[in-house]
Amino acid sequence: MADATVSLERGLELAEGQGTPVSAKFEVEDDAFQLSIYVLAGAALSEMAMDPRTGRVVKVESLTGGDDLRAAQGQANAMSKATMPLRAAVVQALKASDGARAVSVVARLRGGHPRAEVTLAKGQTIMTVSEGLD
Repeated sequence: MADATVSLERGLELAEGQGTPVSAKFEVEDDAFQLSIYVLAGAALSEMAMDPRTGRVVKVESLTGGDDLRAAQGQANAMSKATMPLRAAVVQALKASDGARAVSVVARLRGGHPRAEVTLAKGQTIMTVSEGLD
């Protein structure tokens, strides 16, 4: 995370140009540190991988099956009921958590209402907060 100059909220903002972000997380995949964002565009779901040092999109892949598609479909369902974007929920969570950095956000339905589960890191402390999306 220390190498990332692009924040999660900035990555979400960039992804909004491609569609509706439904989740995002910093991760290591194939030995490369990346910011992975699931995006809904029309009826299609894709994974956008971004270099967190530059903000450059390094790949976009359609989600066509398996666990990733099932997870993204649930997240897209939650976002279909949302009245605010994931990025706004991340910003709200950060305002309430002085000095923390967002490392992931996932849209979920809780009791029929869309929520953003935002994972924050501050030093060695990791916490998850839930923000309403409606």
